[in-house]
Amino acid sequence: MFSSITPETGWLDQTYPYVRIGDGPKALLVIPGLGDAMFDGEYGSTGAVLAWRGFGHFTDEYTVYVVSRPRGLSEDQTIETMARDYARVLETHVGSASVLGISMGGLIAQELARIRPDLLERLIVAVSGCRLSASSRPMGREMRGHALDGEWIDIQCQLHEAMFTGARRRLYPAYSRTLGRLRPPEPATPSDVVVSIDAVLAYDGSDRLAEIDPRTLVIGADDDPFFPEEILRETHSGLPDAQLAMFRGAKHGVFLERKSAFDNWTKRFLEGEETHVRQHPR
Repeated sequence: MFSSITPETGWLDQTYPYVRIGDGPKALLVIPGLGDAMFDGEYGSTGAVLAWRGFGHFTDEYTVYVVSRPRGLSEDQTIETMARDYARVLETHVGSASVLGISMGGLIAQELARIRPDLLERLIVAVSGCRLSASSRPMGREMRGHALDGEWIDIQCQLHEAMFTGARRRLYPAYSRTLGRLRPPEPATPSDVVVSIDAVLAYDGSDRLAEIDPRTLVIGADDDPFFPEEILRETHSGLPDAQLAMFRGAKHGVFLERKSAFDNWTKRFLEGEETHVRQHPR
């Protein structure tokens, strides 16, 4: 299967790009968000470094698998069919694991937990919820139009503005529109971005939350335009066995802007710490 502590990258079943870091005794599967469709699918050494930076905090207890979706998605792909793909990844390559789904990955993770609870230890729905907020749907449709036209910088800028606060919210889009044009996003299959956006826009799992058995952490930010406080609370209240952790004054990129606190909350949940609804101040 996988060997040694050295980061490993490649393709599972010649289909799913992945990177594995750490050699902890338990497994943590990370399902990435929409940005997964906007890179070429080759993790390489850069991907390994980014994986360590993003999830190295968990490698004392976990072997972490960051697994991407296939390149060249069919037009009929949905969140539900993507969840079945990840079920096959767990069955064949990872085994029983805790699952961390980020943004779009959180939608997939919910469906994965619903259809295959036997494969999940614990579930983290990160900056995600049971459905996209109604107020963010026009932004989603606008990004879809940019994807059809191959305007990747425009999508990147919209995501930066939705994700970050303060100076980052001003500087990151400005960088993308200037120096960032020298190395724009390069989707391996441009249509994957459209298919992914369509899948997010179409998904509503609010009527199926009660079918999710694994213990779940819903963690996000109150000012996230895609999954704001009301969506986080709706998701949390609909789950049979869940905790809610919410950051105040933060947006969709809280897992990056307040990474240390975000990781600590997530790690405590994975370790079995029981808490009530918790809110992190500004």
